[in-house]
Amino acid sequence: MISVLVGCSVAPGNLEEALRVYRELAAATLKESGCVSYELLQLRDDPCELMLAERWLSQEHLDAHTRTDHFIEAMQKLETLETAAPALIYTTAV
Repeated sequence: MISVLVGCSVAPGNLEEALRVYRELAAATLKESGCVSYELLQLRDDPCELMLAERWLSQEHLDAHTRTDHFIEAMQKLETLETAAPALIYTTAV
């Protein structure tokens, strides 16, 4: 099992558009083979701070996800809407 966490900051004026892009991305991603979960979280005290939490059956599934049209298109749109931190990729420890 692979878990991915990606944090990002969105300017208040870009928040609604960023959330729209993430909703579309999540809907398409959840249909992908190997996707266990794909959830966007907002910091309770600052809704412009987001965390994308993903779970995949394998690295191969995650790699395939990053080559899909919906992922590539979403990343191009989000590039202008947010400042993202590097992805943190975890495997199950126990």
